[in-house]
Amino acid sequence: MDITFHFHNIESSEGLKEAARKVIDKLSPQFSRLIGATVRFKVEKVNQIVEITMNGDGGVFVAEDKTTDMYASLDLVEKKLERQIKKHKGKQHAHHARHG
Repeated sequence: MDITFHFHNIESSEGLKEAARKVIDKLSPQFSRLIGATVRFKVEKVNQIVEITMNGDGGVFVAEDKTTDMYASLDLVEKKLERQIKKHKGKQHAHHARHG
């Protein structure tokens, strides 16, 4: 799986990259097939913004959040992605249950 990192108005940081990799590694077992992920770190005035896009299982999952701390934003994005993936899997199971 390929992970791409983008930094806007902030210097590249191995600490942020590693934290994002841990989030993606934690979420990846929920996919039967994870193609790739893109992580964007942005700073706009006081806002520390994190956006993660994950491609897999026939869907594209995107979450973004902003706080005054980059790591807090990353935690919130992780929770949003977990909800999206669970909702997507629930829809898949419901669809197969009706047609199975």
